[in-house]
Amino acid sequence: MTAGSTVFHQPDTKYIRSFIFVRWLLVILAAYLTFFSYVQTPMFAGVVFFMAAFAATNVIYMVLPPHYVHSDSFQRTIVFVDVLFGCATFYLLRVPGTYLYVPFMLIYVMAAIRRDLKVVAFSIIAVSLFYGVFSLMRLEAEYNPFWTPKMLKPVPSELEQFLTLSLFFVAAILYVFLSDRLRHDAGLSGLLHAEHRRAEIMGEITRSLSSSLDREEILLLIVTRLSEVFGGAECSIVKLDADDTTGRVLVASGKPEATETPIDLAAYPEIRHANIARDLLFLPEVVRGGTTRSAIAMPMLVQDEVLGIIHVQLNDNWNSLSEHDARFFRMMSATAANALKNAHLYEEMEHKARTDFLTALPNHRFFQTALLAELTRAHRHNHPVSLVIVDLDHLKKVNDQFGHPMGDTVIREVAATIRATCRTIDFASRYGGEEFTIILPETSLEGAIETAERIRERISLIAFPGVGQITASVGVANYPINALGKEDLIRCADRALYVAKNNGRNRVSYFAEQLTS
Repeated sequence: MTAGSTVFHQPDTKYIRSFIFVRWLLVILAAYLTFFSYVQTPMFAGVVFFMAAFAATNVIYMVLPPHYVHSDSFQRTIVFVDVLFGCATFYLLRVPGTYLYVPFMLIYVMAAIRRDLKVVAFSIIAVSLFYGVFSLMRLEAEYNPFWTPKMLKPVPSELEQFLTLSLFFVAAILYVFLSDRLRHDAGLSGLLHAEHRRAEIMGEITRSLSSSLDREEILLLIVTRLSEVFGGAECSIVKLDADDTTGRVLVASGKPEATETPIDLAAYPEIRHANIARDLLFLPEVVRGGTTRSAIAMPMLVQDEVLGIIHVQLNDNWNSLSEHDARFFRMMSATAANALKNAHLYEEMEHKARTDFLTALPNHRFFQTALLAELTRAHRHNHPVSLVIVDLDHLKKVNDQFGHPMGDTVIREVAATIRATCRTIDFASRYGGEEFTIILPETSLEGAIETAERIRERISLIAFPGVGQITASVGVANYPINALGKEDLIRCADRALYVAKNNGRNRVSYFAEQLTS
């Protein structure tokens, strides 16, 4: 495959149709000239077979897949067939007893190989010169009695045969020139279309990345568009681990299940080398799974920090990566890296905005959002949800007697204990001050009371140096037994906590009424 053969470099169908049309004109002209020259001769059947064979190559050309037409091997085959056909036709149209067809052959072969406008001009001059020399020699042979070569004796039909040979020669040279111009124009058209399409994709990606701060969405957009640009190639973004010997596939085109898939970089040396070089790396041949393909690796850099490696495994073998594709790849990588960095900064800010700085638990604001979402899900699936509110007893005395740093230590330790006691699906948060909340999805009132008692007991077992032990009062409420809405459920759990406080603290109370709406 040629360098830079992206999906946008496919052959232009207009070029294919135009080239076939010009080639058919040459076939028809050659058949017309040779048929009339060899009709009623023993060679007529052979001439017909030869012309039919050349016409068959044009038919094959018409039915071939478009992507195959532009390959280097096919173009070389076409040139060889055209040269063979042209030289054979020159021989069939030769003037008997002369070798004037030989210069025509040589010039045609040179034109087919060089494909230069100067060759066309030279060919026209050569035909005129050959015709003039041929005519002078005929005149000399006719009027000079001492001019004896038999091959130049005046034969009335030879001039017509020479003109026929010259006509085909001019037509063949024009065919070579026109086919080359068509191929050249198609190549320029393909490049312009590719550049235009790249600009459209870059604009689309820039707009999409600037309007999204979701990391997963950004990564998926990058690999999807790169896979589209490079003709359905396998594209992924890999995050290297600290040891640079292993990595994780953050996202892969067409493989949503590949998220966070570990990979051994020993099998993908281009990823490691691109990370070390901090630049684009192209490998023409990479053998994996018995298949040889080309591969591209490009680090996503922001201030010399590698956020990940864009890895593309092409569907075919490329000799090299074109300058256009390399520039597009670098622009895509830089744009994606900046967008990913912005998304990362946004995630950090969002995390800080919803996380309590002292305990690293979700804060009050995040708790309110999570409780509403969980109640919505519970209502949809007809599942219970329980809410537990934990309040530390006499924490103010600890702050007054031992200082606020010790009070912060108590809060951090209690938060860690609550987090360790909860299940993975539970949602523990700091409600405010010395209060904590735990959302227990799909948990009945009885199950919530058991969890609350376990939390209270573990808190009471914590020993703080110089302070001793701290106790907690706990209130429990349940959806749908006690409340249906978020505010009502919080109010019920808070009233249960008030009961625990009034009944001597260091205990668990639950809301006894059936429903508050």
